Amino acid sequence: MAHRMAKNRSLSQFPPLVFNIFKPPRQTSYDVVRHFKRHLPSGFGKIGHFGTLDPFACGVMLIGIGGAARLNDYVHEFLPKTYLAVGKLGIETPTGDWQSDISQRDESPYLKEHIASFSSLFIEDCFKKKFIGDYWQSPHQYSASKFMGKNLHEWAREGIEIKKEQVLRKVHHIEVVKYQFPYLAIRVTVSSGTYVRTLFNHMAQELGTIGSLISLVRESIGPAHTSQSLKLKDWPKDRELAAMTNGLRIDQLLPFGEALLSEAQVHSFRHGAFLKLNDLKLTDSGGLDSPYFWMKDESNLLLGLGVKSDLNEIRPKINFHSEGLA
Repeated sequence: MAHRMAKNRSLSQFPPLVFNIFKPPRQTSYDVVRHFKRHLPSGFGKIGHFGTLDPFACGVMLIGIGGAARLNDYVHEFLPKTYLAVGKLGIETPTGDWQSDISQRDESPYLKEHIASFSSLFIEDCFKKKFIGDYWQSPHQYSASKFMGKNLHEWAREGIEIKKEQVLRKVHHIEVVKYQFPYLAIRVTVSSGTYVRTLFNHMAQELGTIGSLISLVRESIGPAHTSQSLKLKDWPKDRELAAMTNGLRIDQLLPFGEALLSEAQVHSFRHGAFLKLNDLKLTDSGGLDSPYFWMKDESNLLLGLGVKSDLNEIRPKINFHSEGLA
C-alpha cells in the first residue's frame, strides 16, 4: 500500500506543460528546477528540464512537468537554439569564458594591425563560409558532458583533461551583431548540444587569433523566446494554482502533426495498440518534417505521441496515461 501511494504521488494532475524560464546569470540550472519543484502547486508529477545552461549564461531554460520532460530527446532533435554571444578577441581562458583567468594572450602585430580593421560584413562572410552547415565539435573540457559518470568540468578541475570524440552539429544561422575591436558580438542558431564557447574560439581561430566569451544569452529554443520567458519576479510562489497558467502545452512547443481519435481508438492507443493511418483524422506535420503525431481525443485532450511505421500504421511512442492523465 505504501509503495502504491508513493507511486501515485509522482503522477500528475495537470497536462504535460512546459515553462519558458529566463534563467538569470550566476544561477545553476538545478537552482531553477529546485525553485519550481518547491513552489509549483502539488500534483504536478515529475519535473525536469530540457537542457542545462551554464551558470555564467542567462536566457531561455525550459522546464517540463506532467510527463512533458519525457519529450526531452525530441526537443533536442527538432528545436534549434539561438544564442547572442559576446566575446573578446586576443585572449584565451581554460573555460572559454570569463569564469577563469586568462591563460594566453595574442600579442602579435597581426591582431592589432589587421584583425582590428576587419569590417563586420567581412567577418560575417568568413564565418558563414566556414561554419554554416555541418560542424564537427568536441565537448568542451569544462562542460557537463559525461565521462565515466562524471562531468568533464569535474575531471578538469581535478587536473585531468578528458578528450572526447568530435560530434556532428549543425550551424543554421550566423550574424555579426556588432564588432568593436577587440569585442565581437554574434548571434548564432545551432543544433542542440553545440558549445558556443568552443564555436566562438573556432571563429577567432578562423580570423587568425584566439578568443573567449564574456557573456552568453540563450535567446530561444525553437518557438520559446526570451520575450515570453518568465522573469524571476514572475516565478511561482507558495504553490499558487495560478502559476500553472504560465505553462505551455508540450504540443504547442513541438508542432508535430495531430491525429484525432474516436473513443474506441483512444482505448486502443492507451492499451498499446497500433492504429491504421487510413482510419485516423490527421492534420499536416505542423512545420516539422517528422514521422511523429500528437494523439488527441475528440475534446482535444492530449493523450500522447505516436510514430508512423513502415506498415502504414501509427504505434504508441509515449502514453501520458501513465502520468495519471486518464
